[in-house]
Amino acid sequence: MSGPEPPAPPGAVVTPTSGSEREPILDVLRGFALLGILLVNVALMRGPELYGIFAGELPDPSTGIDRVADGAVSWFAAGKFVSSFSILFGLGAGLIVNRSLAAGRAPRGLLARRYAWLLLFGLAHMVLLFPGDILFVYGVTGMVLLAFVNVRPKVALWWSAGLLAAVTLVTTAFAALAGVFEGMAGDAAAEDPFTTAFEDFFSRRQEQAVAAFTEGSYLDIIVVHAWQSLFIQGGQLFVIPWLLGLFLFGFAVTRAGIPLNLREHRATLRRAAIIGLGLGVPLNAVLGLVDPLTLISGGAGDGINTGLLVAITFVQQAGAPLLAVGYLSGLALLSLRIGPIGPLAAVGRMALSAYLAQSLLALVVFAGFRQYDQLSSAGSLVVVLGIWVVLLIVCPLWLRAFRFGPAEWLWRSLTYKRRQPMRRRPTQEQPTD
Repeated sequence: MSGPEPPAPPGAVVTPTSGSEREPILDVLRGFALLGILLVNVALMRGPELYGIFAGELPDPSTGIDRVADGAVSWFAAGKFVSSFSILFGLGAGLIVNRSLAAGRAPRGLLARRYAWLLLFGLAHMVLLFPGDILFVYGVTGMVLLAFVNVRPKVALWWSAGLLAAVTLVTTAFAALAGVFEGMAGDAAAEDPFTTAFEDFFSRRQEQAVAAFTEGSYLDIIVVHAWQSLFIQGGQLFVIPWLLGLFLFGFAVTRAGIPLNLREHRATLRRAAIIGLGLGVPLNAVLGLVDPLTLISGGAGDGINTGLLVAITFVQQAGAPLLAVGYLSGLALLSLRIGPIGPLAAVGRMALSAYLAQSLLALVVFAGFRQYDQLSSAGSLVVVLGIWVVLLIVCPLWLRAFRFGPAEWLWRSLTYKRRQPMRRRPTQEQPTD
């Protein structure tokens, strides 16, 4: 591993990375993770099922091709792509820290501005486009990450392992306790006035959502998004320790110098791919082979199946990061062998713009074309495929003329406190940090 570059003079300016300064494979990984996130997000975009569960109205168990679609998404996508993207987010923070230190600048101020603006982008995104936004909680977790910018890679790695292990143990224990207490409460819980009021509240929110998306105006949809954001984003704040563990893993890998020397670390990537895929695929099988509704014995509200709940909770926390590492390492090895996949790299370079575009295109389909609460699991995956095709075509075309995606341009300009050049010159490299 090569040593760190000598620091530049104290007055050196930190600027966005140019295309020659980093591996384009990193953008391939980011594009892959970003597209995969939509496989999971579409379940929240297509209808009010989440409201229905809180309202005590369980959907019918999926069958046939829908069961296959649900199982495949649970097994291979749910938690895996957001884990991948979170690792890459930490990796990006490490790249910025490396560049800042090489320029003789403290990185905290730059990162703090970057994450503060990300918070604001997240607030706008959750209300205007999609309440399941991850930008807001990423911004919050990024602020916590600032406390670790000066730690050694090995220390960051130990923190990562400790946080992920602690979150796994705590959430699994809570799952076990939830099953025990539900069994002790029995029918009394269903008749409890608080439970009844809770379910009535979410039942009204469910009806409001369907009416807004199928009959209402965009303003009505914004109101629904605001309500949904309150409890979805509130719940996401509890995953900050888990996200921080993933951020720190990516941060440690970058600070160790691996991303900029992928070819020199083929053996490490190969071991990570074998372990991640070899253990992650079978470990996550329970998520794909067991219908979540079987957590409710018989699917009819007879009580929580505590054993399955504990198993699924453990796998969600421990298995998702493991498979994510397998995905990223395997794709990096493939890209080293055949070269970076251009369209995926373009999506990765425009990750923020592409993420927002996914939400916008989904909103057009489900609200604009009144398909909300109309499509099955398999049908919604057709929508996902269509959005993928659009992004894989549009992003490369955009980057032929421009250096950044529109959202990246705004974010970078605000972060670096100066307007970034947008149009590309014929021989100009594309920034890719």
